[in-house]
Amino acid sequence: MKASILAIRLMAIVSLAAIPAAWAQHADLVARNGKLWTVDDANPSAEALAVIDGRFVYVGSDAGVEQHIGPETEVIDLEGALVTPGFYDNHVHFESTGQLLYGLNLLDVADESGFVERIRDVHSRYASGTWITGGDWSAYETWSEGDVGAAGRQAISGYGNMFLPHRDMIDGFTADRPVLVNRFDRKVYLANGVALELAGIVEGMPDPEGIIVERDEDGEPTGALFNPLKASVESTLFVRDNVRALFDALIPEPSREQRVAETREAWRKMASVGVTSYCDITSDPVYVDIYRELRDAGEMTARVRVRPPLDRWDSMAELGIKVGFGDDWIRFGATKAWIDGIMGNSSARFYEPYTSNPDSRGIWRDIMFPFERSPHDPEDMQSNLERLALKADANGIQLTVHAIGDEANGYLLDMVERLVDENGERDRRFRLVHAQVMTDRDIERAGELGIITEVQPFHTSDDMRWMEVRIGRERSKGAYAFRRLWDSGAVVSFGSDSPGTNASRYYLNPMLGLYAAVTRMTLSGQPEGGWFPNERLSVEEAIKAYTLNTAYAGYEEHIKGSITVGKLADFVVLSEDLLTMDPRGLKDVKVEATFVGGEAVYRR
Repeated sequence: MKASILAIRLMAIVSLAAIPAAWAQHADLVARNGKLWTVDDANPSAEALAVIDGRFVYVGSDAGVEQHIGPETEVIDLEGALVTPGFYDNHVHFESTGQLLYGLNLLDVADESGFVERIRDVHSRYASGTWITGGDWSAYETWSEGDVGAAGRQAISGYGNMFLPHRDMIDGFTADRPVLVNRFDRKVYLANGVALELAGIVEGMPDPEGIIVERDEDGEPTGALFNPLKASVESTLFVRDNVRALFDALIPEPSREQRVAETREAWRKMASVGVTSYCDITSDPVYVDIYRELRDAGEMTARVRVRPPLDRWDSMAELGIKVGFGDDWIRFGATKAWIDGIMGNSSARFYEPYTSNPDSRGIWRDIMFPFERSPHDPEDMQSNLERLALKADANGIQLTVHAIGDEANGYLLDMVERLVDENGERDRRFRLVHAQVMTDRDIERAGELGIITEVQPFHTSDDMRWMEVRIGRERSKGAYAFRRLWDSGAVVSFGSDSPGTNASRYYLNPMLGLYAAVTRMTLSGQPEGGWFPNERLSVEEAIKAYTLNTAYAGYEEHIKGSITVGKLADFVVLSEDLLTMDPRGLKDVKVEATFVGGEAVYRR
């Protein structure tokens, strides 16, 4: 009896062994005849890959991949194209990115025709009754050399000689839709007739408190609304916006349908530029529900790591959320906080005063209070930020903190040392968000402490135009010090900071980030040789910073970030060979195709 059973088992084993191995491993997708830059040190380059159930099962030669081709396998001839892992953006303000991509973008508009065209375009796709807001017109008008732009109907001093729209430009086609759009500095707004009536700004009525209403000779509002408080200062971030405050009670929250449409538009853009994963920085919590809904419907085309503000750490802990929580599509486990302001309005915190303003060293931001109460005493900031950080860290939640100025970065490195003393040594991967200007000693300390420097390299191309005016040449040497940070042992991670500020767009396109990191030039190719060229990275390093290093920064290096057997099959096909081309052309490289989990989510 036992002999018979043994014989049957042996026959079964022989029969299974006789089945060709290739048949048992037929892939869903094979891509071959390419140049794969895998970002995997154990297997840095290859010709072909195979995917089964959304993961790489083979990365190697064209000859070797043949065993994975079956009758149902989709086979792609890469025709020698370069393939890299999908790009992982470390810093996306997703909600505002979707709003800008699906909604109104006037940053480069400073004339009537462009103004009308953009608003008409948004009007044509918005649901009935949805307000058109935002815009940030004339941002780039201020960048031109010499005169800031053509004269507008400027009748009130203190607001600059820039383009000023009139409600007559848009009232004809927006009669049933409220419109409230703003100039980039929020000093001036334009409201259409419907919005003005809803706010009670009509002929014969006095101006609302704290707002100047421009009127024609008959006393009829032109639609232009001025913020006198903001007009009196250069830095407007922490100054009350009286116009927006008046309208906030009138403007409803975006509908769920609107948010879903914005989400899909942002994902479409990500797919077109090869972004397969991103960190969502403090979007409204409703987006988590939207992500889940679209994931369950099979519509999600980019993977996300959600980062709520630090002051929500306790609710995360109550739900058991810590590093590693989530699935392959939606992950949690980190929080976001702020310690100082930004360079754009001279509110970043420095050890020494600004070169351009000897009376200011910038501000400390306290995450527990409204912005209008800033700047706070440093002790208030320390007690609140550090108290929360200690608790979140003790509960296994990753900390990520915005720091721009050298004193802000220095304080956070001191805080990390105190976290270690208080909570013990562990793999905490503290993320220094932006790490924009650092002292020589703090660059070294970042490596010693194993810090993740969550930087956005396109800031370099944008900010170099005015950085030295703000803080001088010597301190600017510590700005965006990618090379020295890399060599110190810190983990350099790349992203976009999309959609940028109210004065500049930071595009989702990783090619612009790679270009900035490798050339350290503006988009027009200045300065020749690069700004502080000793801080340039190689293109291989820059790709790694935009892929594997960001995966590592999120404790996800075991599932993504490189083209490695067993990892998620997220990869992009590019129009040029980034490794051999003139780096000055990086900004113009196109994505030919983007794959997420082995599924094509974009083809050019």
